[in-house]
Order: sequence, then structure tokens, then C-alpha cells
Amino acid sequence: MEIKITPLVMMVLNKLSEAFLSSSHSNPTNLMDRYPNRLNERPPLSLMTWNVQGAGCPAFLAMLKEIIRINRPLVLELVETHISGEMAQRVCDRINYGGKTRVEAEGFSGGIWLFWKPKEVSVTPIVHHTQHITVEIARMGEIPWFFTAVYASPDSMRKEELWESLEDFARTDNRPWLAMGDFNDTRFMPERNGNSESMRRRYTRFNSWLENNEWIDLDYSGPDYTWARGNTSATRKWARLDRAICNTSWRVMFA
Repeated sequence: MEIKITPLVMMVLNKLSEAFLSSSHSNPTNLMDRYPNRLNERPPLSLMTWNVQGAGCPAFLAMLKEIIRINRPLVLELVETHISGEMAQRVCDRINYGGKTRVEAEGFSGGIWLFWKPKEVSVTPIVHHTQHITVEIARMGEIPWFFTAVYASPDSMRKEELWESLEDFARTDNRPWLAMGDFNDTRFMPERNGNSESMRRRYTRFNSWLENNEWIDLDYSGPDYTWARGNTSATRKWARLDRAICNTSWRVMFA
């Protein structure tokens, strides 16, 4: 059987639909409409991290402003900035966020910058470590939680200092907690090209630390690798060094 709706019938149906909706606005037909969601009146609390591998090049600010325009993050994390001091301050001042804090790069290595929009989210810095910044995040009427911006040292010995610092902080409070950034480690063999015995030891240690501290590795979409280096097939290396992890209460809070 074939059913055809003429333009005249369609017009009548549209008029009836409009009349019904205008007369039944106080009786929602959708179950979710029965419970007002005040959060929908504000943009979502979006967080973005970018491993910039150097924030001193002339094109950096133009690229960053375009990324901010497209993604509109309320909290912005930049890692491996490679610059510090007055030069870093000049660049930070040109990034249009009212709230900011940072950990200086050590020479041309590391560096963590964190920005936020104070009118939308309250951010209170708690710990400044050479490899992480940990803050409390809260929005009006919502439960506060912890956020850690991470740039782990590629040096395994120094990375142990990061693990110990986060473990010490975890003992002080068990509220919801998200950590995000460059962990400079992979969890499984397919997460990088080329595997040596030392690399296998490193991802075994990383997995043990995650499991012992009950971290949940959050899923992702997009490319499998977040870092690459080398210009030829012989020198090209790639790996998934950047990720987001959380504790159980954060995962439940943002199910």
C-alpha cells in the first residue's frame, strides 16, 4: 500500500500540530521534560588538553585561538610548552581566559599551563608540582571535584615522583577526580610502533600503578596515536602518550 500526503493535507497537519503544542505546553509529552534541567541553560563544562610541544613559535597563538573558537573549552590545559618566565607570561596574557596558573618549563622541557573562565567555573589551585597541577573545580550548585593537568617526565626515575605525588594527594580526599594530559607512557604494545624490553617494563609499571590506585582509563575517539616524531619511514615513531583517567566516584558522577 502506498500512502501519499498532498501539500494541502501537510499544511492542515502542521496547523493542528502547532495548535496542540501551544495548548499543551504545561503537559510535557517527553518524560525528561517533566524535570527541568537547569544545566541546559549553561554550556557544558568542557575541558580540553593540548600537547603543544612548544608555545613560542609565531603560529602558536593563531592556531590556539582557532581551536578555542571551534571547541569553546571552559577549562584549557596546555602541556609541554617549553617556555617560561617573561616570555611565557606574555603569551599567557594573550590567551583570553580570566583565570590562569602555570608550572614553569625546566629549560626547554615540560611546562604546564591551565586556563579557565571564572564566570562559568570556579577553579582553586591546590598543588603545583613540576609534573602536574591539581585544582578543585566547582560550578554553582554542583559538587566540587578534583582535576589534575599532567605532563609526566619522559625520565622513568622522575616519573616515579609524579606517581608518588598523586598517591599522596589521593590519601587526603576521595572525592571525584579526573587527571588528563601527557603521561609519557603507553599501556599496551599496539599503542606505539616498536617495542623493546625497556618499553615493556615501562608499560607494565604504568599498568600496575593504574590498577593499584584504582584509576579508570577513559575511552577515546579519533586517531589511535597522539604523538609522532620523525620525517622519514626509518625515523618515524608514534605512540598514544596522552589520555584521561579518573577514579570511580568521578566515573559515577559523570556516567
